[in-house]
Amino acid sequence: MTGKKLLSVAEIARELDIPESTVHYWKNRFAQHLPSVGKGRQKRFKPEAVEVFSTISRMLKEGHTARDVMDSLSQSYPMQADALAETPDSDSPVQQYGMETAVKMAAAMGAEMARSISEGIRTALAAPEQAALPEDFTKATEQIAANAAEVQLLRDENAQLKEKLSIMEAEMVRLRKDRREMEKYLLDKIKSVTS
Repeated sequence: MTGKKLLSVAEIARELDIPESTVHYWKNRFAQHLPSVGKGRQKRFKPEAVEVFSTISRMLKEGHTARDVMDSLSQSYPMQADALAETPDSDSPVQQYGMETAVKMAAAMGAEMARSISEGIRTALAAPEQAALPEDFTKATEQIAANAAEVQLLRDENAQLKEKLSIMEAEMVRLRKDRREMEKYLLDKIKSVTS
């Protein structure tokens, strides 16, 4: 390094005066925009990450959703390639599981389509009569149409899951605000009773 001090989660939490657990959550949720070094417990953040954490904090306090924050970070801060390879949005298991399953299914369907098409072409070219050729292509086309319908169903399901996740994230922000207000209220009551 060129003399710049790397910061731990605890140091960032102290600097921004927010709970360490919140910084841990944000470092996982918004990892692709946080300049860092190392992995796991050894992960340290470059000084410029404090500005990113500060932006996240400000936006969430203003009532923005995590998706809004992510969109804003995408426009203002570069993506960190090492973070993208390391953790694909580990905060959202529903989204991660759904995307992973969709990718596997799409890969399997693509392989099946390629096998079916090549088998149809091979059969058509090997057949002495050319009459089989249109029939094989028709079957391959029907198979492709069926697979396209499956892919569309998966896209629709993924969109529904994303919508539900967005609602859950907004509810989580609201619950956090309510918790902070309740803590403040209780602290004020305790202070008034003890004073």
